[in-house]
Amino acid sequence: MSFWNPLTCITGCLVVYSIGEFLSKKTKGAISSLLFACILFIAGFWSGVLPKDVTTQSGLVAVMSNFGAAFMITNIGTLINLEDMIREWKTVVISIFSIIAIALICFTIGSLLFGREYALIAAPPVAGSTVAGIIVTGMAEAAGRPELAAFAVLILSLQKFFGIPISTFCIRKDLRNKQKSGYFKQETENKKELKLPSMRVFKETPKHLRTNTIYICKVALVACLADFAGKATMIPGSDPVNYILNPNIAYLLFGLIFARIGFLEKDIFGKANSSGIITFGLLLMLPGSLASLTPSGLAKMIVPVVGILVLCSIGIIAVCGIVGKFLGYSPYASAAIGVTCMLAYPATQIITTEGVDSLEWEGDERQKAMDYMLPKMIIGGFVTVTVVSVAFASIIGPMIF
Repeated sequence: MSFWNPLTCITGCLVVYSIGEFLSKKTKGAISSLLFACILFIAGFWSGVLPKDVTTQSGLVAVMSNFGAAFMITNIGTLINLEDMIREWKTVVISIFSIIAIALICFTIGSLLFGREYALIAAPPVAGSTVAGIIVTGMAEAAGRPELAAFAVLILSLQKFFGIPISTFCIRKDLRNKQKSGYFKQETENKKELKLPSMRVFKETPKHLRTNTIYICKVALVACLADFAGKATMIPGSDPVNYILNPNIAYLLFGLIFARIGFLEKDIFGKANSSGIITFGLLLMLPGSLASLTPSGLAKMIVPVVGILVLCSIGIIAVCGIVGKFLGYSPYASAAIGVTCMLAYPATQIITTEGVDSLEWEGDERQKAMDYMLPKMIIGGFVTVTVVSVAFASIIGPMIF
């Protein structure tokens, strides 16, 4: 009787990811837990300790590919705070241009140096999200190109090595310059709280109906509507299949709309205590492509992975610096916002806090520095990692295969 069965496979995967998270905590998030997990999976596959189908044999990957991603993206839509985005509109603009910079680099010099497929499959993960990475790796697997899926996973695993040092340096430099100029000694204006007109149609869910099952049911209903709407816009004759409104973008929009009208609660998956298993299930979709990776194949990918990340970093700094200048932001603040696409919460908050605390402050200057920088980093990361990268992956994926 084989040791490996659905139960032992999912347990083994949980152990790998748990070790990855433990090691990442030891580095204070400087090294991604996904990188540690990928190293462990590759070691397991090459040594024969883990079966090649350890992720798929668990059965959870099939569940996630069928509806897990749709649920998660719909939930992400409920997290979008339009008031915050309008208040920090300059940050939003710079964040969007960071994605444009990535696209420009990957479609031009990245494709020229490392090949069109490598450059384009790397673009959505660099643009900032595990969900974006899952979208393109799923497309790669479906197209029978596991090596491209593995390449995207490596990009996801290594991007923080570039985002963290750049954002750390830029935050400290910007804060130090503003501190020397006396910026934080000035009296701050009392900004009026921005409040958009209410769009609520549905009343608040009664307490006796706030159950996990009902919460998940509501997400499923909205995801179905979004799926129908997206697939109704399929472009006839397109190969591979493409849409005017990609279903992944539809999930995001419908999540936002149905949260605004009151049908969905904000972060409804968190309220349903379902975020953990869904997130783990989505993460489980990533390392399967590493099973087909050979030592020689990995060696061939190192230069393109590092090269694309270096080029994208340079492109983000240059483009965001130019855009930020027109918006009245310093080049350092603009670059820090731009590279949030390579980070994720809570890294954006941790790096900002460490940057503020690395300088000496008087009186309420520290709080003013936090109030100045933290919203920019949080919203910048949210726009890139949570919103734009999902749309970007949905658009760019069909261009590759």
